[in-house]
Amino acid sequence: MSSISHGWANYVGALGVTQILGYGAIFYAFPLLAPFAAAEFEVSETRLYAVFSLGLFLGGIVASVAGPWLDRFGAPRMMAIGSACTAMLFTGLAFAPNVYIFSALVILLEALSFLVLYDAAFAALALGVPIGTRRAITRLTLIAGFASTLFWPLTGFLTESIGWRMTYLVFAALHLALALPLHLWLTRLTQRSISARQADPAPLPAPDWPVVTGPRARPAFWLLGASFALTGIVIAALGVHLVPSLLALGLGQHAYLIGMLMGPAQVMVRLVDATAWRSYHPLTVALISGMAVAVAVVALQLAGQGMAFAIAFALIFGAGQGLASIVRGAVPLALFGPTGIGRRLGHLAALRNVTAAAAPFAFALGTERLGLPLTLQLSLAIAILGFALLFGLHLLVRQASDQ
Repeated sequence: MSSISHGWANYVGALGVTQILGYGAIFYAFPLLAPFAAAEFEVSETRLYAVFSLGLFLGGIVASVAGPWLDRFGAPRMMAIGSACTAMLFTGLAFAPNVYIFSALVILLEALSFLVLYDAAFAALALGVPIGTRRAITRLTLIAGFASTLFWPLTGFLTESIGWRMTYLVFAALHLALALPLHLWLTRLTQRSISARQADPAPLPAPDWPVVTGPRARPAFWLLGASFALTGIVIAALGVHLVPSLLALGLGQHAYLIGMLMGPAQVMVRLVDATAWRSYHPLTVALISGMAVAVAVVALQLAGQGMAFAIAFALIFGAGQGLASIVRGAVPLALFGPTGIGRRLGHLAALRNVTAAAAPFAFALGTERLGLPLTLQLSLAIAILGFALLFGLHLLVRQASDQ
């Protein structure tokens, strides 16, 4: 395995802060703020969640368009623009006069989130940390994994203290005062680094793994995209319906305590990836992630038979979800190399977001019409299919490397 580029800590540290702000304010805060906004606008919370899902769906379309911008203009620069837009949208939400404007701003915020979240950050790491990018990605996800831990209590405290509108203003100030300057700093840092490499073009070490080229590259990409999309459906559905599903299986108040195990499981498995598994090909880690999601669904089906199955579900699902965040950036980079990584990440995000946006609604509809047991069986079939496609990609890559 190679070493890691000098100055990697600057990128990981700065992006770690901005990812906590991004995921915390854009995603994790919404379920806590939505009830207050719905009450003031006299609409149902379901309506606001539908708006949120529409924003995620449109975000997939934006990702496919904006991905090449990361390559053309540089990911840190596009993230700076995204931070400025995010701050303006949060400000607009704070002063939204009615539910229609509020909904439009939520849709825009979710649609533009691609520019400030993981996919853009991974592209920035590929540019600024060309040696050991996979290790940098793992370390970044370790830091960003604390977004929910920090923003759930912070959002609750702010909402109770100053109201939901002022909370959105605080979020706007954080993105303007922290995320924007950090992304601008990384833009300058990247420009100096590229100029230095051009002035003294020391040869980069060979990649840790051979990249997929030629006629196999296209089917490899689509196998990867379809697998990520299918696994993402299960992760998105169960991530939203985790506690309700445990409650429906008769676990009572234990459901909330079991759900809390997911966070530590995510952090622990990322630590394992950063240490014991750091020499593994990212595709191998992706296979572990996909298998974990499928096994977790099996454990959830058995959760009504005993607490041990419920705990196993939360731990295994948290591990699979934690690894999924890493491999979505590390696998495309390992398979196809850094050239055009923004475009590839954009297309993969489009496939993933478009399908994941509908997953919570589809799961709820399936539970209502078919019942929870059959819906879980369908979820397991989707997870197994996603793993099978990933295993097919693994065989294709091995065949290509043997020739």
